[in-house]
Amino acid sequence: FFLALLHRWGCAARRCSSTMIAVLIAHSATVISPGSKVLVVGSGPVCLCAAKLAAVRGFSTTCLVPPGDCELGPGLVSEGGDLGSLPLTFMPVAGPEASEEAIEAAAASAEGLILAIDNEGAFGKPVLETFLQPSSALKRVAVMSRYLNGEGMGFFASAAKTAANKDVWAANAQAVASYKAMEAEVARMSGAAGVEWTVIRAGTLKGGGSGCSGEEGDERSGEPSLLTPAFYELGQQDIVNWRLLYDCSALKVKLVRGDTLPGPGFTAALTATDKVGAGDSHRGAVAAALVEALRSPDAANRDYSVAAEEGREFPGEKEWSHLFEAAH
Repeated sequence: FFLALLHRWGCAARRCSSTMIAVLIAHSATVISPGSKVLVVGSGPVCLCAAKLAAVRGFSTTCLVPPGDCELGPGLVSEGGDLGSLPLTFMPVAGPEASEEAIEAAAASAEGLILAIDNEGAFGKPVLETFLQPSSALKRVAVMSRYLNGEGMGFFASAAKTAANKDVWAANAQAVASYKAMEAEVARMSGAAGVEWTVIRAGTLKGGGSGCSGEEGDERSGEPSLLTPAFYELGQQDIVNWRLLYDCSALKVKLVRGDTLPGPGFTAALTATDKVGAGDSHRGAVAAALVEALRSPDAANRDYSVAAEEGREFPGEKEWSHLFEAAH
């Protein structure tokens, strides 16, 4: 009896201890407050959307992207390209207008760093070394990666990528190896620099625009804080813009800890475009998760996977805080 009682007490104590440790870690984590400098580095719509949302949240944001994205950025962030009072600056990473001194200064002064590439490119060690330096002001870094567990990938996902939507994430071996190497370097360099990191995993990136939220009389809704309707003019155009339809109906977000979510599996061809399917991640949700991770105590030194679900309401600030707290 006494041995059994002691065993129960021991189990309870261990559970209590684990809970207390988790609480202490969350409360000791460094978070980035509005007004702080945030540097967003990468390319493509998901990067531009993250920069916009960081500025909307009140961060003094610099978006370091290729010259083409610098040209497109203002029009994708604000209709007409007028940023007004939005605290957002676009800076070219290459080309005749790029300044090595300005890039180094932005990297040294940023307290928050977001790394996000829309295509299947991962950041290599030399690039990461530029931005994850012990001598900088950096406190938090959030990096976009992918679902790397391999579930629901294979032939069907690869076929859908070729035939229906080039953005389908099929987890080819080379890309998976590059992402894994990037994650390992981010964790190592962050530890050496005393910086807390978060990995945000995406599957197939879809949508990212504001949907019909700005059109009077249109009941399909959308999310006005995302990219402007100019987003729907990018790339190949269909008779019916499926990305717009997706942005009106796939705004609910699922956030889970770790790399546990599957790819599209045998339904890949059926859900490659406007339909919400397994393996989907809304660009706006991935961008928002990257931004919110900078100020979430729960997100420190953890990885999360983002999935899209059917719904017409995009999470607000309080909902994002709860999503990180509740993720398991």
